[in-house]
Parts: sequence; C-alpha cells; structure tokens
Amino acid sequence: MDLDRAYRLCAQITRREARNFYYAFLSLPKAQRLAVYALYAFCRASDDVVDNAGSVVSKRAGLRRLRERLAAAADGQPEPGIDLALADAIDRFGVDPDDLADVLTGMEMDLDLRRVDTADALRDYCYHAASAVGLATLPILNGGVPPTNGMREAAVDLGLGMQYVNIVRDVAEDLDRDRIYLPKEEMAAFGVTAESLCGRSMTGELRALLAHQADRADDFLRRGLRLVPHLPRSGSRCPWLLAELYGRILGRVREAGYDVFRERIGLSKWEKVWILLASRWKRP
Repeated sequence: MDLDRAYRLCAQITRREARNFYYAFLSLPKAQRLAVYALYAFCRASDDVVDNAGSVVSKRAGLRRLRERLAAAADGQPEPGIDLALADAIDRFGVDPDDLADVLTGMEMDLDLRRVDTADALRDYCYHAASAVGLATLPILNGGVPPTNGMREAAVDLGLGMQYVNIVRDVAEDLDRDRIYLPKEEMAAFGVTAESLCGRSMTGELRALLAHQADRADDFLRRGLRLVPHLPRSGSRCPWLLAELYGRILGRVREAGYDVFRERIGLSKWEKVWILLASRWKRP
C-alpha cells in the first residue's frame, strides 16, 4: 500500500467513526487534516482492540502489538496500512510518539477499570483517554512547530473538558458496559449510591452530582480555549470547534435536567455542519 492509499484509508475510518471530531477536522488545511486522520485511525485501532470481543489477556496482547507498531512507525519503519500515514505524520509534523503511547496506556487502564475511587483518579484516566490525544495532535495544529508548555497545558484542559462531558452524557451507556466513572468519593458526598445508579433512578441527588461534574467540564472547556489564540490561523479553528461542539452537548444535557437515562444526547449532522461554517467568523 502506498502513502496516498494509506491516508485515504485513514480518512475513511475517520469519516465512519469520528462523529464530532470529523467536523472539527474539516476545518484544517489538507496536509494537516490528513495527518490528524492518521492519528485518529491509530487511536481508533486501539479502541477497537478494547471494545471487540475477546479475553482481557488477548486485548492486552493487542495493545502491546500496537505499541510495537507505534515504535516502528516512529523509527520510520512502518507496517503497511494506516501505519504508513502515521509514520509520515510523525516525521512531517514532529508528533511525539510518547503522547500516543499515553493513549495506549489509557486503553490499558480501561481494561480493568470498573469503578473510579477519587476525582484525582478520574482526572488521570481522562488525561490518558483524551488529553493525550490532543497533545499528540497539537504539533500538527501548530504547523509542525513544537508547542510551548503553555499550549500543552491548555490542550490538556481541553481534552479533560471533552472527556468529562462524555462521562456526564454517557452514564447509561457506561452502565451497559458495567462501568461507573463518577468517583465514589463524590457519589458519597452527594448521597448517590451505586445501587440507585445501576437502577437508573433519576434522583435529585444524582442531578446535583451530574451538575457538579458538568460545571467541572465547562471550566476545563473554557480553560482549553486559551489554546486558540496561540495557534496559527490554519490550526486554530479545530480546537475552537471541539470546545463549541462539546459545550453545546453539555448545554443539551443541562436542558434535559441531566436525565441521562431517557436517551443519548447529541447534536444532529446539520447542527455540526452549521457550527463548522459559523466558525469562520465566530471563532475567538
């Protein structure tokens, strides 16, 4: 498989799987957009390892194999397929393979994680699940120029905000997978028990807990927007769009009174297209 075909495959995977991300990626110039597709396709491969049927042992083996593929791509010796595009993105834009390795660590964490004890433990998980992806993408958004520490801190915050939105919105979906990401210590503080949560009872206590998590998500999204003015114009629309998309989802959750059991809350395709078009003049 040649490089062009590898990038086309990454683009196909992103269009099929990326949901909100795909619309934000459309704001990028072609070279940057293709490079981000390559990163997304690799991260999607790790998601598939964890989500597909099989034993935990086999899934760990699959993630180890992805680490080997990442190392080979970073060394300029990629395997055929999406790894060709990944190697080119790493070389062309200076993507740090360690950030992608942190994404794989997050996937490994998810193999065992059923309950989260503390807010700090949740933050650590969210860093690996989302912020590490943003950090890997950051050199691409910055046109191949190494980002500053301040830019990386803002990218971490944006990723945390997006993942906290997912945690609030996806309570029911996570229960279907026998997972509760709401920290035990905060559930206890708000008077929410695992039994009532698993019973999908929309109590006042649960609404208060979810509102607390939503406020945290909103704060991180706002802090993540600090990144936008430091990026070149070619890359700055993408993080603004992500913050806008996830902020609107969070707003819908609030409008629904935090009733996350009734239906999965999201935005329509046309709403996403409109936000993409509006980003040309609304972006900070």
